[in-house]
Amino acid sequence: MPTLVLRHHSGGLYDQVPSWVDLVSLNLPRAGLRSSIASLWKLGILMKRRRPQVIVAFHTATFAWVVFASRIGSRGTKIAVSVNNPFSRFYDSASTIRWRLFFKWACKLTDCFWAVTPGIAEELHSSFGIPKVKIAVIPNSVDLDSVLAGPPVSHPAFGQTQVPVIVTAGRLTVQKRLDILLQAASILAARIEFNLVILGDGILKDNLVHLASRLGISCRTFFLGFVPNVWSFIKKASVFALSSDYEGFGNVLIEAMACGVPVVATRAPFGPEYIISNEESGLLIPTGDPEALANGMWRLLVDQNLRQRCIEGGFRRASDFSVEKAVQAVFDALDNLVKEKKD
Repeated sequence: MPTLVLRHHSGGLYDQVPSWVDLVSLNLPRAGLRSSIASLWKLGILMKRRRPQVIVAFHTATFAWVVFASRIGSRGTKIAVSVNNPFSRFYDSASTIRWRLFFKWACKLTDCFWAVTPGIAEELHSSFGIPKVKIAVIPNSVDLDSVLAGPPVSHPAFGQTQVPVIVTAGRLTVQKRLDILLQAASILAARIEFNLVILGDGILKDNLVHLASRLGISCRTFFLGFVPNVWSFIKKASVFALSSDYEGFGNVLIEAMACGVPVVATRAPFGPEYIISNEESGLLIPTGDPEALANGMWRLLVDQNLRQRCIEGGFRRASDFSVEKAVQAVFDALDNLVKEKKD
């Protein structure tokens, strides 16, 4: 039976974990040195008791604690790290040489890295010296059946069929650059009527609500917070927009494509350019450029040939990221790790 180890028994998707998964909560302090020490101690004890064959760490920024805890508690355990965001984003912000040495040591002790895109795989090798033999590319996936079968939604933003709706989804953090999207929306508002729906929550919500008001687009901007099934909202959209500064992958892009919605995204390292073929399965625009984003959204709303081409190409591309393919890739990677252990 697989075990899923959580910091806390919480989260909007907690009730969707299958019953056959063993859930363990560490009940860690929220942040700081106490949290780090507690992580190392509690994980070490858990691993010593369970003696797992393989541990997979999914949180890139804290994987080092998992690595050292496993070496303390169960030296024979193989360790895989799923890298969903560029390492450089948090490594470059490290404040001390000691932390960087700690990070590099953790990398050496890790048996395998699962990069979600070839770009991340290349960065792991070229920037951090991780041997290519220790890196596998395993893209994220989308459950196409769940996307297409999502329940209908009703919201005032979608109430006028003649008014197109632009949707985005993600955490309201600096990475997602929703300030750029709001600026782009204010530019687009001078050309066409539309509504903007923002799905997700985060620490910048109040700032973004204030920015929308200052830009004069509050009446057309809807902050809906966290929703467990974003697909139901995305399916009703005219365009999906992603304005991030960086995206290790960008699951929401393939979810939108699977919904038959044309996408416009920044050329954020590394996901969008891996997923999207420009003007064939979506539009790619520079990061941090409100004018370019506004123009991309405009084109997908008014150019019907481009719009249809991106819808059809996007749907075909989404099928490349099926759950079945991802599960098989993970099983193969796990099998290789276990065989290495036996050898």
